[in-house]
Amino acid sequence: MIRSIFCLIFSGIVSIANATNVADLNVELDQQILKSGELQTFVETLESEGAGGKKRVVGVIMIEAPQEAVWTIIKNWDNYGEFVPGLKYYKTIQKKTFREHPAFFQSFIEGHIKIPVPFIRKTYTLDALFDQKKFFIKWELVKYDRIQSLKKQGLSLTKSSSAVQNIEGFSYLKPFDNGTKSILFYSSVVEINIPVPQSVERYLSGTIMKGFMEAIKNRVETQKKDIQVKEE
Repeated sequence: MIRSIFCLIFSGIVSIANATNVADLNVELDQQILKSGELQTFVETLESEGAGGKKRVVGVIMIEAPQEAVWTIIKNWDNYGEFVPGLKYYKTIQKKTFREHPAFFQSFIEGHIKIPVPFIRKTYTLDALFDQKKFFIKWELVKYDRIQSLKKQGLSLTKSSSAVQNIEGFSYLKPFDNGTKSILFYSSVVEINIPVPQSVERYLSGTIMKGFMEAIKNRVETQKKDIQVKEE
C-alpha cells in the first residue's frame, strides 16, 4: 500500500516535470532584428475541425534585462490587465504549489479579452503551469467537461464561449548577450468553431500576442531604468 502511494506521488512529480520538456521553437530569426529589440512573428495555419480555422502564432523578442528580471513580470498574470493591450484582466482563481517540486506552481486563471464581437464570450479560464527553474510557462483552455468535474470538487470556474474550440500555448526565456539580456519566445494556438471575419481571426491569433510581447518588453525595461535611477 505504502509503495503504491509512493509510486503515485512520484509519477505525479515526473508528469509535472515532463510537462515543461518542450523543444525549443525552431524558427529562422533575423539576428539584426533580434538585436534591435523588434518583435519577429511567425504564423502557421493548422488543420482544424472547426469552421473558423486554427492558427499557431509565434513571437520572439529581445528584452534588455536578465531572465530573472523578466520572469518577475511574466509570472504575475494578475498584473497583465494593467499594461497588455486587448486584455481587460487576468485573475488567479486558484494557485497550487508542489512541496516535492518547489520550482513549479499551477494556476487556474480567469481572463477577459476586449473584442467587439457579440457572439463570442469574452471570459474564459486557463490552466497554467509555471516552471521557475526553466523560466517556462505552459497554458491551455479549461474546457466544459473539466469545468464540470472541478465544480464537483468545489472549484467554480468561468466557461469560455462555445465558439472557442481551444486555446493553448507556451512561453520561455533564453539568455542573450552573456545573460545581460533575454529572449522571450511565445507560441499560441487559437482554434475557432464557427466562421469569423478575418479581422477577428487576426485579432485573436496575432494582435493580442503582439500587444503582449511589446508590453512585456516595455514594462521590464521601464522598470529596469527606474531601478537604475533610484540607485544613482
